[in-house]
Amino acid sequence: MKYIKKIVSAILIFGLVFTLAACGSGGSSSGNGAKKTLTVSVDSANAAYAEFVNSIKGKFEKENNVTVKVVKKPMFDQLTALTLDGPAGKAPDVMLAPYDRVGGLGQQGQLLEVDKSMLNFLNEKGHRQVQYGKKYYGVPLTIEALVLYYNKDLVKKAPTTFKDLEALAKDKRFAFSSESGKNTGFLVKWTDFYFAYGLYAGYGGYVFGNNGANPKDIGLNNDGSLKALTYATHWFQKVWPKGMQDVKASGNFVTNQFVKGKAGAVIDGPWQASVYKKSKINFGVAKIPTLPNGQEYKPFAGGKAWVASAYTKNPSLAKKWLTYATNATNAYKFYKDANEIPVNPDAQVKVNNGEDELAKAVIQQYDSSVPMPNIPEMAEVWTTMEPAMFNSASGKKSPKQTLDDAVSSLHKTIAQKYKDK
Repeated sequence: MKYIKKIVSAILIFGLVFTLAACGSGGSSSGNGAKKTLTVSVDSANAAYAEFVNSIKGKFEKENNVTVKVVKKPMFDQLTALTLDGPAGKAPDVMLAPYDRVGGLGQQGQLLEVDKSMLNFLNEKGHRQVQYGKKYYGVPLTIEALVLYYNKDLVKKAPTTFKDLEALAKDKRFAFSSESGKNTGFLVKWTDFYFAYGLYAGYGGYVFGNNGANPKDIGLNNDGSLKALTYATHWFQKVWPKGMQDVKASGNFVTNQFVKGKAGAVIDGPWQASVYKKSKINFGVAKIPTLPNGQEYKPFAGGKAWVASAYTKNPSLAKKWLTYATNATNAYKFYKDANEIPVNPDAQVKVNNGEDELAKAVIQQYDSSVPMPNIPEMAEVWTTMEPAMFNSASGKKSPKQTLDDAVSSLHKTIAQKYKDK
């Protein structure tokens, strides 16, 4: 009898320990249907992100018997911390990431691979935003692209061609008083490669071949790129004030001239709209005009995707969140809450039926934009191409010598730093 009691006691104790272990396992499931926890990290710099997640999580929690926990942290800090936080069990399950970080993080093994079928609502460009090699590491949510802003009080109709912009540059209303013969009718920060790339690509230039995946094939000194830089150099030397050549200060110069009514049109990002609104300037937004060769201006296509940590203990649940948070209803709600334009085509239809001129222009421009290469070698392009525009604009080098030297330097740097690839 005592032996039987000991057996029963042992069974009861084992059962109690097992139950306690299940309850204290950070959200892991037990056989009795206990709730799991899904941790969603949002950028602490934008309160709208947390508000959005909190507003949509109720339905997801109910449908999946899960508790969604929202944590706030700067987005880039969160992504950088994955390397250490993941193995330590401190990383969130899902988070937002800009497209240019997705491929690299996936290649490093930090992100959960997703099924291509989860991207069926997107076209090939949408797939490329979260692709590295033949694998996919997130579900796209938003889009971003440079657009044209114009002063409605000074320019009655949105320019549609670069000939229209060239005409503005001859308008005496925009003559730059400090430098004889110079004009600020149209301005763009081409000393920044991010802004200049649309010009290169519109003329047939490209960063890396094979849709940005082949770093041994660099197209930034081909015939198209040479034509683009030659055209840009004309603006710097014959039209714009010398301050436009300043790599660091030209962006502020462009903004100041526009808000003061001394520029008729400028190319800038959607983030700049808030600055123009505060200045009380009466501005319009449109797609960037077609280039002198008749081709579209093709800026980098940006935006953000929902991604999941490779270290999540609930991969299937994390994937469900990625699909849920990017569906048409929630993508449109994110646009309304955070003012970021959805990539989901059904959500875009609703945006286009509204009155948001900026959002419509971004959607239009995104169609001709190019996904930024997300391989690690892209980091070398920024540092190498930054001085290139100045070298040509200032007359220090010819456009051809500028590009040949830059691309030669790129090949050498990539070969040295990525020789194991």
